[in-house]
Amino acid sequence: MDFRKLIYFAFLCIISGISYCQESTVPDTVNTNTKPEITISKSGNSLIKVDGVLSEPVWETCQTASDFVEIEPGDNLPAVVKTDVKMTYDDDNLYVAFICYDDRISKLRANLSDRDKMYSDDYVGILLDTYNDHKQAYEIFLNPYGIQGDGIWTKQGEEMNFDMLYEAEAKIYKDKWIVELAIPFKSLRFPEKDVQQWGVHIIRTRPRESRTQFSWAKISRDNSEFMSQAGILKGFTKLKKGKQLELLPYVIGSQYSFRNEPYDPGSPFINEKVKGDLGIGIKYGFSSNLTGEISFNPDFSQVESDAAQINVNSSSAVFYPEKRPFFLDGANIFNSYINVVYTRMLNNPLYTAKLIGKIDDIDVGYLMGYDQSTPYIIPTKYGSDFIQTDLKSFGNALRLKKSLKGSSFIGFIGTDHETGDSYNRVAGFDGSFNFAEKYYFNWEALGYFSKEMNDTAIYDNSTKINSKGNDAGFNGEKLTGFGGTFSLVRSSRHWNGEIFMNIAPPEARRELGYVAKNDFRELGVWSGYTFYPEKSIVLRFEPNFDAGFQYDYDGRIKEQWFAPKFYVQFKHQISLSGGFLAVNNENYYNVYHKNVHRGWLEMNINTSSKATGGTYLELGKYIVRFEEPSYVGWGWIAEAWMTVKPLHNLVLENNYSYFELAKEKGGEKLYTGYIFRNKTSFQFTRKFFLRLVVQYDSFTKSFDIDPLLSYKWNPFTIFYIGSTHNLADIGTSPNHGRFLETRRQFFAKFQYLIKL
Repeated sequence: MDFRKLIYFAFLCIISGISYCQESTVPDTVNTNTKPEITISKSGNSLIKVDGVLSEPVWETCQTASDFVEIEPGDNLPAVVKTDVKMTYDDDNLYVAFICYDDRISKLRANLSDRDKMYSDDYVGILLDTYNDHKQAYEIFLNPYGIQGDGIWTKQGEEMNFDMLYEAEAKIYKDKWIVELAIPFKSLRFPEKDVQQWGVHIIRTRPRESRTQFSWAKISRDNSEFMSQAGILKGFTKLKKGKQLELLPYVIGSQYSFRNEPYDPGSPFINEKVKGDLGIGIKYGFSSNLTGEISFNPDFSQVESDAAQINVNSSSAVFYPEKRPFFLDGANIFNSYINVVYTRMLNNPLYTAKLIGKIDDIDVGYLMGYDQSTPYIIPTKYGSDFIQTDLKSFGNALRLKKSLKGSSFIGFIGTDHETGDSYNRVAGFDGSFNFAEKYYFNWEALGYFSKEMNDTAIYDNSTKINSKGNDAGFNGEKLTGFGGTFSLVRSSRHWNGEIFMNIAPPEARRELGYVAKNDFRELGVWSGYTFYPEKSIVLRFEPNFDAGFQYDYDGRIKEQWFAPKFYVQFKHQISLSGGFLAVNNENYYNVYHKNVHRGWLEMNINTSSKATGGTYLELGKYIVRFEEPSYVGWGWIAEAWMTVKPLHNLVLENNYSYFELAKEKGGEKLYTGYIFRNKTSFQFTRKFFLRLVVQYDSFTKSFDIDPLLSYKWNPFTIFYIGSTHNLADIGTSPNHGRFLETRRQFFAKFQYLIKL
């Protein structure tokens, strides 16, 4: 069977599967999804002390959310443990009390950790859809020690790097644990209405034999609209967020040292003078809906190195996640189906500003920055190059999203990036339309408009990129192109699938976004069926496949693939997944490689409260991309990770990655290498911790050591002192040992949140 017949067969499978599922669906355990309601009452003059004790009389009289159901692994079954949640409010705060009963309190999983590091523990929390439009919700979770975890839920995924201000305390008793929570209305965005009605999910997670989750509202697996199934929180009247001004000044001191000749033990170590710096961030709440923020001389340095990635045989620029708090707050508004805004491209800004919020039913996001050392990602047909420059540039991003019925929306996104007289502008529209309950049409259409700088010393590449004769180098050319992505998605209890088309013209450049490659038209399909066996060690089994092909703009085949895959979830918090590239053909720099088969297998084990981990193995054929002409070699990747918690306040996170590539199976090795990373954290209190990161990269023969001592009054008022050390592996040296320190930095920082 040739590949075209195979891909047509795959399309027929998903279409016939969709038709079948429309006619024959398996009902949920509970036929209807009840939407519970709770009417909240004001606490009056009663003062509430957030201490986890619930001694105030108001807790005896306020309404209670109870009758939780098990949603994982059970399907809306009666909960095996009782959970009660009480809520009240005053002029300033929403108060929530979680009472989590447990007849096996000795099995409680609870650790003292930094915030957002408690998701392997028992935890309880609330999701607040303050606009009740099912598009976005604040997530607040807490473990039995009161360790906070927060984020933003959206239909596209969760933004777990988001931080907000709230107060929480927890206590563990003989037969229950209690969390008391106060959420300032100033920390939330909500409509300016006299009477509020919010969507609310209340979730409790209890990891034992299985990772069991309980929910106040029943959640149907045959309905992918998670927030539309939320309960209703009503009774708020005349909430006032008020205009809020926040100042976040910081002071930092650092001292940098380096060796003139990094690999020469006799080279002198140069110690620069101690440097100090000041900066400030200003945040203003124009209304309960809209917030503006500006930072002058922001400190965007990182307190630990990025986790190293194996990219020796990769043709694309490495993608690193954003970690800087200024860009994380409100980041979800800039998400779209194509990566148009990648904030790490604002590398070292002198100043930045943003506006985040909602005007009527339109989400608004604006971001700008003046960068003092501009990076570039330059995509081509076969990959992308990353270059770092000292050029100054100005960047803007604008995002608008208008809510439609249900989870549907239509939006606009645009960016402008200017360096001297050169520019890169990207603009377009996107949307998602939900129909027939289980189906979504997702799309994004973009236009690319660029004028390159005229300086091949910065980037010189004479490879022709289109029929007009333009090349990839920076030689002052103007480039215009149009592309997009379109997909039809089915999401349901059992049968799920997607048919997608992606278009990236040769002129597609996104200087404020991330681009792995361009010059392709792609058509593909993914489909899977989920089984939920009863009375079995297997909780969930999903066989699936994806297939597709790419052509370049000259009409030549670029890629063809077909991969059957599977996922199995067992009891005892064990999962197994894998797949095989049964068809994998690729044209790389005009060399057509056929039958580049390989398979992979991954296992995760979270059975123990003291140690969790997993492993990944990939084995088979790889295109050797760094030799010319390219050819097919043989290799394998092995990864292992383990988190060990010998004490409730001590965590050791270990990651190991190994990659080996040979000219052929059993033949001459082209390279072998590994990366090992350990992060050890000791939590003295909820606010005070010591962390040590150690990383060795055998590919670059570098060894990094990053100690850090930190005290966090809250997510924004922080003091830390630490250092970063880079050592080179120079082999054996009689007087200096194997490792030679090449550079180091000592630093201390204090920033303080002032609320006016």
